[in-house]
Parts: sequence; C-alpha cells; structure tokens
Amino acid sequence: MSVRRINRKWGQVFVPKCGWVKFRVTREWSDIETASSASVTLDRSGRWFVSFTRLAPQIERKSTGSVVGIDMGIAITVATSEDKSLKPQKLLTKGQRQRKRRLQRRLARQVKGYNRYRVTKLAIAKLAAKEVDRRKDWIELTTTDLVRDYDLISLEALKIKNMTKSAKGTKDKPGKNVKAKPGLNRSILEQGWGLFCQQLTDKATNAVTPVEIIAINPAYTSLRCSECGYTDKKNRDSQALFHCLSCGSIRITQT
Repeated sequence: MSVRRINRKWGQVFVPKCGWVKFRVTREWSDIETASSASVTLDRSGRWFVSFTRLAPQIERKSTGSVVGIDMGIAITVATSEDKSLKPQKLLTKGQRQRKRRLQRRLARQVKGYNRYRVTKLAIAKLAAKEVDRRKDWIELTTTDLVRDYDLISLEALKIKNMTKSAKGTKDKPGKNVKAKPGLNRSILEQGWGLFCQQLTDKATNAVTPVEIIAINPAYTSLRCSECGYTDKKNRDSQALFHCLSCGSIRITQT
C-alpha cells in the first residue's frame, strides 16, 4: 500500500486501476502511513471513504473502583444505576426533519426507476447519513466516558434480532398488534443498542486497565428494586417514576 501526504489536510493513496486518489486526513498521519491495508467504499448517500486498517488504540485510564449498571431503553437510550440519563440530542435539526418528511411524501408519489425517484431517494439517504454519523459520534464519546469512569459495568444481554422480528405470525397463528410492531422495531433499531454494546465491550477489553463487563438477564429488570430486590409490576408507576412497594425506595428518571 502506497500513501503520500500533500499538506496538513489532504493526502493521497494509490488505488490499483485508478491511480493516486486524494482523501482528507482525519487521523494522525503516523497511523495512516503505518496501516497494513486500506479499503475504498461508497455508501448509499454517494460518499466515498477510504479506511486504513490498524490496531485499535488503548484507552488511557486509571482504576476508579466504581461500579455501574446500564439499562437500555427507547425514551432514554441509556439509563445508569446512578440515575443518569444518557441520550443523544436531536440528530437532525427541525428544518432537516421537516425536509426529510417532505422528501418521503414526494418519494411515495413518484414512480420507481425514474430519474426523479432516484434524486429524491439520494436526498433522503444524505439526511439519513447525517443522522447515522451523529449517532455514531455520540456512541463513541459516551462509551469512552463510561470506560474511563468505571471498573465494572453491567449490561442487559438484549437479543435485538428477536426483539425486532415481525409480528405477522403465520396463517394458523396470526400475530398481535401487527400494525404497531413495525414502529416499535424502528424505534429500537434507531437507538443503536447493538453498536453501543459492541463499542463498550471492545473499549473495555482494550483499555490500559481493563474494565469488567457483565451481561445480565434483562427480564423484569425495570420492575426490580435496586435497594431490596423486590420485583412487582406495580413498582413502576410510569416511565420516569419507580416506587418500591416493599422498602419504599423512590427513583425518578429525568427524561
């Protein structure tokens, strides 16, 4: 693999059958020139990327002795046992959200296969790419902070593939709430739980002082009191308020 630097912001990589291709430098140049390989990809929004393969850097951290439990949700992406609510800010501005809705309505009226259909679809893909990039950036920052602050992190062992299955069922055994299930599936996938857990696990394992990750059964965890362990569906009055009927412990989650 051959790379060369043009200036502080730009570099070039030699791609077979294409020659020297210019790219923007977004990493330390020492990491780029020592990479073992590179791949060039095109995403659905029409953006080209060149990715250089190298070992993941270790996160610098010191042992803190702190322990935290993490609950994944939809209204609140990440809720910690210390009553902290972590969720990304609006991934699209108000104007971008309105434009996306207009484009989606326009796409529904257009005929598939025509140029106008492709132009509208590309415009929607570009807005979706902004949303994905901002979510990934939030996950990177949040998982890094968690790894630096805690020595032990407990996660829910969520089976996301099973949670987002279709509710249609079969002809003999039709499903329930079939119309509502696609919306719930989209809300689950939009949170990026899988990527969050994967990034957190990778960073915890690769830290200078490793962080222990414990996966627990998620069943009834939102109904179980963290103080006395009493579990009852009446403990949770609402999404934000938890009131244990056994020991009287009250926990309010800021949404």
